[in-house]
Amino acid sequence: MEAARDSDWLLGESRWYPSSDSTPKILKGEVPLPSVWKISSSQEDIGWMRQRLSPLGTRILFSTAWAPLFLIISAFPLLSPGNTPDDQNVSLTLFICSWLLLIVPFLKLRQGLDNRSKKVFFDTYPFEFLLILFGIILFSLHILIDPRIGWIAYIIFLIAQYRTIRNISICVSENSARWLLPINPENFRQENLREGWIVSSKFRNGPIAYWDAVLPDYAADLFGLTRGDSKFIAFTLTHRGGTLHDPFSENFVNDDSFSKLLSNPPLIIEGEIWPDRFLNRVE
Repeated sequence: MEAARDSDWLLGESRWYPSSDSTPKILKGEVPLPSVWKISSSQEDIGWMRQRLSPLGTRILFSTAWAPLFLIISAFPLLSPGNTPDDQNVSLTLFICSWLLLIVPFLKLRQGLDNRSKKVFFDTYPFEFLLILFGIILFSLHILIDPRIGWIAYIIFLIAQYRTIRNISICVSENSARWLLPINPENFRQENLREGWIVSSKFRNGPIAYWDAVLPDYAADLFGLTRGDSKFIAFTLTHRGGTLHDPFSENFVNDDSFSKLLSNPPLIIEGEIWPDRFLNRVE
């Protein structure tokens, strides 16, 4: 049972792919690791391997589809008053639910760590905070000035939600994965990292190094991981929205800023041999 769980840890759980009888060996959009990343040519069980993460889109598909419906329905009690016990509160409840259906599920997709890919300190992407704030201001003014301003605010909220859903689609459209390398923690030090990588901590479970150059809408990091008695380095690319994307996929962004980052693996050492329990379903 333990071996099966360890192999699932790399290839992903079969329940993530209900349309397949078992976990697919290759997912749509996945591309092989570039040959320059394969430091050892003599052994197949040494080097970087992809760890698939739970597909992003399927985790929020249902809630994202329902959110605009709740926002549209929230206008009905005000367009046709007197059909509910409390038109304003019913409308407000539906309105809040429409945004919670976007906010709560998406926040669960994030890795929960500091996101260095944010453009500014208070970056609310993928949520269109400025448009939402503008809508709230207009909605407040409709009470003091003219009720018709409330409908302008409603249109602003519709636009904000449309743009938010578009941004969320960008965040979840890529395959989600990170690349792992078994390692002896004593070998993790600055001289074993390629140019551009900066050590931020000694080996531990968590962030331990980062890519120093600017990447558009992304941040590249190295994390320390432990699985049983095995230690790993994890190479990750975090999108501005906080989701992890697989850089070795067909649809990944084509930008020269990533050329140096992806032209070679982060470490100059080949790492340790992969334990057999992780390779049962990869061989």
